[in-house]
Amino acid sequence: MRSALLPVVVGAVVVTLLQIALAPNIALFSAMPNFMVVYVLIVAMVRPGASLYVLAFVLGLLYDLFGYGPVGAMPFLLILLSFIVSRAFALLNNDTVFVPLALFVAADFLLELLYAAFLLGLGMADSVVDALIYRALPCALYSTVAGLVLYPIARHFLATEVISDVHTATPRFR
Repeated sequence: MRSALLPVVVGAVVVTLLQIALAPNIALFSAMPNFMVVYVLIVAMVRPGASLYVLAFVLGLLYDLFGYGPVGAMPFLLILLSFIVSRAFALLNNDTVFVPLALFVAADFLLELLYAAFLLGLGMADSVVDALIYRALPCALYSTVAGLVLYPIARHFLATEVISDVHTATPRFR
């Protein structure tokens, strides 16, 4: 069991280091990629389970404690969206690349819009235009590009082994 969680934990440490060291240095104007959100959404699709919600809470709390926003908003949104994404992926998955990428894009935009609403509601943004145009949309686009690049890599390293031999799984009677 512990060896199954090792790639997820190593990925979380790498993503945290990327968020601290790389994300502020590649920011364009006020848009900065959120590697933690990207990683949680990818893990929600590739490896759903009970440890997903612990990962979402811890990475969301770390994101807020790094000073990017109000403490508690990101853990709440990450837990909520990781639940929604994992359930939607279980229902809609048809082994194509389109479904996970479409779910990722939709979830990322929804998360950034809800986070902008939190910022607006708590008085951390000046106006609706400031929260949506200058914060939510550019950050969502930037994180979406990062997610589109990181999804195939994470799928390769985090995917669980599934035995899919049809001939031995279903007996055939004549």
